[in-house]
Amino acid sequence: MTIPRYEGLGIESMGNSEFFSRLESRAFEKRIPIKATVELTYGCNLRCVHCYNPTHKAKGELSTQEFYRIIDELAQEGCFWITFTGGEMFTRRDTFDILTYAKKKGIAIILLTNATLITPERADRIQALQPWRVDISIYGATPETYERVTGIPGSFGRFLEGVGRLRERQVPLLIKMPAMTLNQHEVQQAKALVEGWGIKFIYSSEITPRQDGSLEPLRYRISPQDVIQLDQTILGEWQEEGEVEKECEAKEGLFRCGCGKSSMAVTPYGEMNLCTNFPVPQYNLRTGSVSSGWKALVECVDSALPSQAYECPSCDVRDYCRQGPRDALLERDDFSPCLPYFKELASSEKQTYETKDSRPY
Repeated sequence: MTIPRYEGLGIESMGNSEFFSRLESRAFEKRIPIKATVELTYGCNLRCVHCYNPTHKAKGELSTQEFYRIIDELAQEGCFWITFTGGEMFTRRDTFDILTYAKKKGIAIILLTNATLITPERADRIQALQPWRVDISIYGATPETYERVTGIPGSFGRFLEGVGRLRERQVPLLIKMPAMTLNQHEVQQAKALVEGWGIKFIYSSEITPRQDGSLEPLRYRISPQDVIQLDQTILGEWQEEGEVEKECEAKEGLFRCGCGKSSMAVTPYGEMNLCTNFPVPQYNLRTGSVSSGWKALVECVDSALPSQAYECPSCDVRDYCRQGPRDALLERDDFSPCLPYFKELASSEKQTYETKDSRPY
């Protein structure tokens, strides 16, 4: 077994977990875009209060053929995984055509959906695709809380039906909860519900501004003290691997994550960015290639320099900070400034866990 551009990993003598760990490390080292997130549409049947989606409408988006070309070029660049998402991907009529095309190119596919549009027919087609995994968002453990977040009556019941149909077909699932002020009281209940189904549960307290610059979603971000309390309540003294979803932290230089090093994102309009809610550099794939776009992302990361507002090297809570360059850019239009919310969270976390000589992650 040989995978182009990943020779020398000793594939024959290692298990799957070690292989994929080495695969990701090699891609990071060699600057190969091994992972991509492709947003098929901004159209969505829900209206979640915290969403970064700038429109919820499907207008002027890439055609089926344009997505095919992008998938071809991603494969040529060494892409191994593609996460397909929206909006809600199943509001788009050609979703299965695009997913099937990616599978035929030998790409491992992950689907991110709210599951409310998973009919029996769609569940059958997903099962036939044999996806690497289907990630499903959960917004509450009760109809009242779930629908307070989504704004759509009856959506909780449709979520339960969709999850049930995928479970019946033994599709590999991961259920993810964005923790916010409207549902933080139900995270533990949601965890129990999901794990009772035999499905892995993770949560994230990260809420970001919308891509159009609106700070409205931040109204629903839970306080730093509540983040720590939630971690302690859900995780206890130690965390199971991967139970908290954390994204673009930066502890050594501006970029420490995989953005522009081994991962990228593509919007429904064909803009290639560092990640889905890190909308730079907006390289236009309608007029350019994935290869040229990836070079633009690499240059964007490598040439990014901190401004005079950069305080990280001298900060005494740096090791606890969850802020990344994306957070500062979205709120301040600058990669560098220290945001008070994250400084307070890091300070509280340091005070809490240094006294215990342990952290839950």
